[in-house]
Amino acid sequence: MASIGLLRFVRFEIEQHLLCKRWLLPLPIVLFIAYVRISEVLVRASNFSMSGNAWDALFSVFGNSNIIFFVITLLFLYMVSDLMLETGLDEAILLRLGSRRLWWLGKTLTLGLAVLSYAVITVGIVGAVASFVLPWRSAWSEGALQFPLEVYVAPAALAMPPACAFGQLLLLLILGWFCLGLPVMVVTQFSHHHAWGFVVGVLVLFSGLGALRAGVPPPYSYLFIHQHLLFNLHYLGDAPSASPSVIVSIFYWIGWIVLFLVLGYRLGSRQDFFPQEHRG
Repeated sequence: MASIGLLRFVRFEIEQHLLCKRWLLPLPIVLFIAYVRISEVLVRASNFSMSGNAWDALFSVFGNSNIIFFVITLLFLYMVSDLMLETGLDEAILLRLGSRRLWWLGKTLTLGLAVLSYAVITVGIVGAVASFVLPWRSAWSEGALQFPLEVYVAPAALAMPPACAFGQLLLLLILGWFCLGLPVMVVTQFSHHHAWGFVVGVLVLFSGLGALRAGVPPPYSYLFIHQHLLFNLHYLGDAPSASPSVIVSIFYWIGWIVLFLVLGYRLGSRQDFFPQEHRG
């Protein structure tokens, strides 16, 4: 019965927060970015008489730190900043669920679905637009092999297939987005305004950007999110490196996610949604 109530709650959350006009916003923004970056890939391929493929377009967008920080992740924080806003039905929902644990679990599941939806939308748009003018190949393009940094691919990543490299890149982004969304939710819940949650998310995000621009060296850079969010900053080859491996960054994100999940539940269990006699 509890699982049925949880599923109904998650469906309600999806209808309230994901199936709304707000989620049309990424479409024109990502379409514009895709157009600009794919145009650059085509011009470069023409100028140097080297072939390009759709992977060049994907890495040119999702491997670009400026696009990730200033557009893609910033937009994501805005998209999820309203997940914890009161709907006027919170008392009824909590009484129906009978558990604050299930309520918080439902909220985090909704965030997870928002992250996956956002990843599908953004990657899908870039990949779809690229498909019209660039071929899909199982190997790196000539342009990427000759000028990897021009398509925002770390040279060491060329040792693996592009699909494998992009899969790792996307996994780091998904974990990072989910982790960043949790403090946004917690702050929004207790401030009762999505703007404060968004501001906190932006501060955390740009602390990583500041560390990146300041050139904070390892191991101190391990403390900041940029080192774990951006695929190209990872140890990918056989040569010794001070950069973290992808596995290390996965555990970094998991550790913060667990911490924020516990913190959000503990704080939520103390929040008064309704009179003392009805608290679960």
